[in-house]
Amino acid sequence: MTPPKRLRSLLLRVRDSIPNEEFCGVGVVVTENLERLPIVSLCTDADFPAQQDLAEQIAECSLYSRPCHDGFQIVSGQWQLMQRNQYFAPFPAAECREFIGSVNVGSRYMAARLGSLIEGVVCTGLLSERGGILVFEGGLPVD
Repeated sequence: MTPPKRLRSLLLRVRDSIPNEEFCGVGVVVTENLERLPIVSLCTDADFPAQQDLAEQIAECSLYSRPCHDGFQIVSGQWQLMQRNQYFAPFPAAECREFIGSVNVGSRYMAARLGSLIEGVVCTGLLSERGGILVFEGGLPVD
């Protein structure tokens, strides 16, 4: 299974693990190189969830009732949670801005799309009420 398809499947399992009243959206970055990511923790004192299943770990990090429910979850190329609840703020080089064009979307969408252009990022994904599941690879949405 390709990484984007695997991420889509993971996000489906995450959605099934979050009760409707607790759902506020999820962002995931799959990367081979943590050092290249423009991230900072939103929850420096938060422990990693104890669940063994990656979908359950991400769901636990994304429950609205938890003080640390925002940001992106960072997953390794080996599909393990590396960092939780990260502010993820990629900014594209000038030549990439034309590629993106002008679109009317939110900041989480743009972060995921632009973040998928970072060297070492395998793919990024979003789970939201409005957009459902979106996965990006190389700056483009993947079906």
